[in-house]
Amino acid sequence: MPNPEVDDAPTVELTPEQRAVVERIATGFPSSAPAGWLRIVSRQESTWSGSSADIAMVEIVVVETPDGLVQQDYDAPRDLFFVVSDLLEELASQSPTESITFLLVVDRDGSWSVTVTQDSPKLLVGIRDESSSRPVHDYLERHRTELEELAGRLG
Repeated sequence: MPNPEVDDAPTVELTPEQRAVVERIATGFPSSAPAGWLRIVSRQESTWSGSSADIAMVEIVVVETPDGLVQQDYDAPRDLFFVVSDLLEELASQSPTESITFLLVVDRDGSWSVTVTQDSPKLLVGIRDESSSRPVHDYLERHRTELEELAGRLG
């Protein structure tokens, strides 16, 4: 299950505790997905400023409809807001760059993947291009074949 494209930024190894938090997030995200959802894609950035973190995100959900696959905007469950923001703040504050990118992909079959990188902020400073939001906004277009196969396997 691919995450949206990432650049050559160093990958962050999560601690077992952080991985457990990501699992809680990944298993909780489907609660706010629409009927027929197939995959949720979340790209979030966090930058630490010494006392607090700034966070920006772009999130989508791919949904099976009678007319085929469609992509929609996605809003994470409210009850996970502080879980997600606390994790992002922790990761950014521990990063030598004080900035991280968090990519989470969750499938309807319960599988998920996460990639965390030390990266300079893009969404947070208004960059909306191939290095930031474009791979998420174009996710269905870029991964249609894989998503159609996933839909076929899940029935």
